[in-house]
Amino acid sequence: MTLFNCKPAKRIASGFHPDPSICEKPDGGYVMVNSSFEFMPGLPVFESEDGEHWTKVGHALSRPSQFPYESMGNSQGIYAPTIRYHDGLYYLIVTNVNVGNMLLTASDPSGEWSDPIWIPDWPGIDPSLFFDDDGTVYICGNESGCVDEDGNHEEAGIYLSRLDVTTGEVLDKRKRICGGITGSNPEGPHMLKRGDMYYLMWAEGGTESGHMENIARSNKADGPYEMYSGNPLITNRSTHLTLQAIGHCDCAHFEDERTLMVFHGTRNNDEYPAQGWIGREPYAVWFTWKDGWPQLADQSYDCTLNGNGDALEHDVEWITPGRDDYGRYSVSPNQGVADSDESVFDIEVSASGNDFDLPNDGAPLIGTRQTDMDCLFEAAVVPGVSCETAVAGIAAYGNDKHVITVSIERGAAKDSESAENAPNKQGGKDSTSAEQYTVSAQVNNAGLRSTVGSIAMDGSQPVTLRLLGTNAGYVCSVQTADGLVHELGPVPGKVLSFTNAGGFTGTLLGVFAHGTGQVKFSQVRYQPLMASR
Repeated sequence: MTLFNCKPAKRIASGFHPDPSICEKPDGGYVMVNSSFEFMPGLPVFESEDGEHWTKVGHALSRPSQFPYESMGNSQGIYAPTIRYHDGLYYLIVTNVNVGNMLLTASDPSGEWSDPIWIPDWPGIDPSLFFDDDGTVYICGNESGCVDEDGNHEEAGIYLSRLDVTTGEVLDKRKRICGGITGSNPEGPHMLKRGDMYYLMWAEGGTESGHMENIARSNKADGPYEMYSGNPLITNRSTHLTLQAIGHCDCAHFEDERTLMVFHGTRNNDEYPAQGWIGREPYAVWFTWKDGWPQLADQSYDCTLNGNGDALEHDVEWITPGRDDYGRYSVSPNQGVADSDESVFDIEVSASGNDFDLPNDGAPLIGTRQTDMDCLFEAAVVPGVSCETAVAGIAAYGNDKHVITVSIERGAAKDSESAENAPNKQGGKDSTSAEQYTVSAQVNNAGLRSTVGSIAMDGSQPVTLRLLGTNAGYVCSVQTADGLVHELGPVPGKVLSFTNAGGFTGTLLGVFAHGTGQVKFSQVRYQPLMASR
């Protein structure tokens, strides 16, 4: 491929919102849903009038009855939804990898969605729906080698069957209609129709650096399918572009000459080797047609590292890994109250457990998606009030084995520097005159734990714990009541990157409390620091 094919793409939501699927609304405009994996509330729903400016309007999974498991492992849960509109209802089909495939419905995508209709006879992941002109409803999805009803191992690829959407019954035997081009992880299929021709789109090559999107067509829904000679439609493999791992497309306006397409990709920093840890985000582009094929061939797309038009850069939304069944987190004021640059919240946490990977303690933290490389996340706490029996902190959370924290706890740690003696401290109260507390920056990198830096101080005054996001990673610090900032040390973003931490999500910036008692965080703030780079 060549960079002469590179075009700009518009990011339409920021922070990890992978696997976008869209459909047209009957009265004009569009609806989009995204994967949410183990995070709740799940399946974020967006609406747009023009396909470029999007607003988050709710979640399809908002009740415990829709999300059976209180806690899930890293990157488990809700995979690759498809949304379609038919005859007065929106249909959302999706995989819960801990249970199976399911179908939800709603008359209003911004309102309440139904409880799941389970599809027990459809294995695999990434299911999609297609409503044909004659009333037939098809389900297609990918499979990596399950055992079929006759005890035979199914070949990896894209499979098709008819589906009763009122009961979840699969109406005939699954048929393999596509094995992909490379044979490497064909997934995320969508069936669409233009005139009398059926089109099958799917992602391939894995969701990392080899990611791509392909297309084929047939005059029958079940094939055989003719591969497009210009495949892959889109890919950024073998490039040094900021935007990487593009693919997992869906389209609207398929009958028109100008078609809207969404896909996801990851923003990497400009270091070498480049790293990305924000997560896979959705982008939108338009394409035209020629000779029955999209006018896309080996197409690359790029973006700016931070700001990108009118994407929801600062959409502060609080989510948890798993359900917060114990009511451990209370957020005020009302979520979404924001000025032009930032939102400020108070959060009360019931402390529990002593780490991030204890499923019986409920959701281990509450946080908001990181949407900018250059950003500041901070939270204030009064140690003598909130940290008598708890460790209180903020975290950059990739998953429960890859976490960067700045926390405060009672007691003086060995080798901790006193705030009185810190290099940028200018006088102040003697820190030995009150109960001692220690602020420390720590890293858990796949179970390898280390302390980046620590500082001792008294517990009578509030402190503000800070994580400064940069192109290289994070700078951990604490701000004392006199306004001085004491740096604890830097942590490379690679700790949370996909190449190191793995998984399918992205970085959450949040607050946590381990131990017992109530911890009150005030002035919890996510603030982007640069409009573009």
